[in-house]
Amino acid sequence: MVKVSMLSTGEEVLHGDIVDTNASWLSERFFEQGFALHYRSTVGDQLEELKQEIVALSLKSDIVIVNGGLGPTSDDLSALAAAQAQGVELELNQSWLEIMTQYFTRVGRPMAASNEKQAMLPQGAEMINNSVGTACGFSIELNDAVVFFTPGVPFEFKRMINDEILPRMKQRFPHVERLECNKIYTFGLGESGIADLLKTVDLPDGFSLGYRSYMPFIEVKVFSRYQDAHIAAVITEICERLKDFTLGVNKTLNQVIGELLQQQQWQLSVVEQVTGGELARSLSLEPTAQSQFVQSLVDNQAPEISELSDALLLGEEYRQDTGSDIILANYKMEGSSFALVILTGERYFAQQVNFKRDYQLKAQQTLLATVMLDMLRRFANTGDMLSQVGHFERLAYSQG
Repeated sequence: MVKVSMLSTGEEVLHGDIVDTNASWLSERFFEQGFALHYRSTVGDQLEELKQEIVALSLKSDIVIVNGGLGPTSDDLSALAAAQAQGVELELNQSWLEIMTQYFTRVGRPMAASNEKQAMLPQGAEMINNSVGTACGFSIELNDAVVFFTPGVPFEFKRMINDEILPRMKQRFPHVERLECNKIYTFGLGESGIADLLKTVDLPDGFSLGYRSYMPFIEVKVFSRYQDAHIAAVITEICERLKDFTLGVNKTLNQVIGELLQQQQWQLSVVEQVTGGELARSLSLEPTAQSQFVQSLVDNQAPEISELSDALLLGEEYRQDTGSDIILANYKMEGSSFALVILTGERYFAQQVNFKRDYQLKAQQTLLATVMLDMLRRFANTGDMLSQVGHFERLAYSQG
């Protein structure tokens, strides 16, 4: 098995000022290609610590990816740390200096003197082209490992990994077996409850399950060899066991909703008294839903209603005003509960719910928006509208 490590650099990553999206993307991308990460670490902008970590990773890895620290400022230390780890000096890479000079000439800007630092590489390093930025990558050999140095800007990093580094890795390790990860998106049941339902699944050789929990979803990950003949059967069995909670396979809830709206050719509008625009945000960010999404009314100051029938009347009035085929609406009800409504001109479903425990406002909005999108999924598929969701207590419902 090829051992691959990743080292993320920078104080902003170490202290949480920015989220390390490069690391999560690389983990998934490398896994698909058969180069699953076995170790990740983060170091700030400290030269000695950075040098020591590069050496340590080279001693226990076949491949090391160092991300960040290739810019023109004084706190960009990756090239110097690499040189010190090898015991060599930095030298000017004339080829990259010329590429940078041509770039700045092309865009009509003078090249700052500090940019020349980005062409200073360890002696003997292999330059790696950056087709979309001024920070070239490079690689070195250290303790029988190949260490790749990459820019921190996400789109530059991803382009370099795909176009330059993965081909080099496959050439170096040509017999690595490609793997596959299929994701089953669920909502409404906790991780322990899902694990209980799946504990007796008989997985074929080479298969394993993993879980990723993030508010309000849980992904069940099915790991296997690439295009294994048993994948479809395993996924079918898992979905059957989780049928009341499965949203989609390799499709997020928003993607599923967008496809359903297009299939039904429903023009949708939403009323949001308690979700603060979260429904509109989810729908507007999904390309397949945009053309079907008419408008959203966010009304944080509306008075509470007392009956589900009032919510249905208000929803139908809004549907007619907007000329929409279908409405999703949520309203404040007396006693800190909520009315959740979905209706067309022919069918409707409404339920009164409250939370089983206290959540912060953002979590409340996310949970309510998610359960409403799941209502729309069930409604379009004529599924069971009364399935239980662990976060909520259903106080009343009406359908017809």
